[in-house]
Amino acid sequence: MRFTEPVWSRPAIIVLTAGLIVLLGVAARVLAGVDLAYADLLYLVLIPAAYWYRRRAVYAGILVAALHIAAEYGITGYVGTDTLVRAGMFVVVPYVLGYFFEVTDRRAGSRHFRVGEPGPGAPACDRDTRRLIARLSSRNPDTRYEAAGCLGDAGEPAAVLPLAALLRDPEGGVRWKAAEALGRLGSPAVEPLTESLQSEDVDVRWMAAVALGDIGDPAAIPALVEALDDEDAYVRSRAALALAAIGEPAREVLIAGLRTGNGRVRGGAALALGRLGGEGAASALIGALRDPDEEVRHRAAGALGDIGEPAIPALLSAIRADETDLRQGVTAAFGQIGRPAVASLVAALGDGDWRVRRGAAAALGEIGDPGSVDALIEALDDGREEVRQAAREALGSIRKT
Repeated sequence: MRFTEPVWSRPAIIVLTAGLIVLLGVAARVLAGVDLAYADLLYLVLIPAAYWYRRRAVYAGILVAALHIAAEYGITGYVGTDTLVRAGMFVVVPYVLGYFFEVTDRRAGSRHFRVGEPGPGAPACDRDTRRLIARLSSRNPDTRYEAAGCLGDAGEPAAVLPLAALLRDPEGGVRWKAAEALGRLGSPAVEPLTESLQSEDVDVRWMAAVALGDIGDPAAIPALVEALDDEDAYVRSRAALALAAIGEPAREVLIAGLRTGNGRVRGGAALALGRLGGEGAASALIGALRDPDEEVRHRAAGALGDIGEPAIPALLSAIRADETDLRQGVTAAFGQIGRPAVASLVAALGDGDWRVRRGAAAALGEIGDPGSVDALIEALDDGREEVRQAAREALGSIRKT
């Protein structure tokens, strides 16, 4: 992989280029009387700034906006609405572009974590741990990247703190490799990684969560539960998946978080319990289908779908509920489970409780499996209008699919 030039030169590039563009524009207007549209050229500064610094490029935007306002005031003696609007765009554009670059980084980073060992032709690792640690400070990003990978392979606990410091590296690829290496170093890396969950840098936080999930040490549970309340949705989801990866030791904490945490924590706990599975998780998630937060209810239904067939008995017990939110959540969960639930739902159409029959018909409509049509047609003769109505709607949904 190839990287950009050393980071120390970037601020100079931004400041000097922006200053030169503004200076040429002012000179053209003052000395030659030519109204040069220099402002559009300033985006040539802001676009690479967004690529280099992500959302922090907003500071470059503020600098450029200030230069633009100062230049216009120096030339005309006043600052008009057009000038202010353009200055505002200089701030907004790099922030938005930086956000999109961050999203791209995250997706690429998630894939990178799963790449595994270097492929054929990769350079052999130096066996001297001290030399490898020294290379983490190299000005060459390729050298830092390769050294981080080798230290992860070596499993040397002495590399933990130097690799943790590398999570703040200006190059995304180096940060990913450092987090991947820490994940391979195991329990000795848990403490610096849990501390990294408090970093101001969102990339550091989600990378730390992924690495902690790779390690799977229960010691990380309290910090990861706290990260379920992170302001960034991606960090919250990575923390939830890390807790699911830790497994059984996290179960009771997650169930408690689903019941007593705030909306963010409850949503993250639902996601984790869906991956963790089990009867206790299914029961807790069915309770969460009554949650006052619509997003949590949606997460709980999706999590029950993730559990799949083991959640069917608990869902069938809940299907008789009169609460609209709970019924809708159970139906949505059955829809996520899909065909594995059809046989149980068809059998439930013969239940003695009409509410169960109504719920089973609605769930079969959500699944949309043509194999349930005959049973639903029979349900059109049910003694309760509520069941007949649910069967009609289900048949209509199946015909549309």
